[in-house]
Amino acid sequence: MTRFMHRDIAAALGLLIVGAYALWEAREMSVFGAIFPQLAGAGMVLGAILLALRAAIWIPDVPQNDGAILRPLLMLAALASWAVLLPILGFVPTSLIGAGACMLIAQQDPLPLRTRALHFAGLATLVVSVAFLFGYLLNVRLP
Repeated sequence: MTRFMHRDIAAALGLLIVGAYALWEAREMSVFGAIFPQLAGAGMVLGAILLALRAAIWIPDVPQNDGAILRPLLMLAALASWAVLLPILGFVPTSLIGAGACMLIAQQDPLPLRTRALHFAGLATLVVSVAFLFGYLLNVRLP
């Protein structure tokens, strides 16, 4: 696989276009209303640059597909369940359950109990931080 045919180049280009568009559209918004689009757009542009740099430096071996479909289907079911439960349970409980389920589905090797507890503590901190950011700083009402 050549450097210009690398699969991450297409993803980097897509991120760059969407991020640049978000930054462009944020120009017309109020100062407070533009905070989230500017933050998201800048994050996407930075991510695109890092992804393109990684693709230019490192070409990974393409893993062979073993035909396992169960894990992607379980992940899809977890995400669909998150979307269904969000208006019923609210953002924080649904996100904790959904992200915890996704972590367990994605886990390939057994982890010690302490490591698993630290992962879930970090997950809970992230979910509560996002809820606080949207609810109190950005004044976006979450279910």
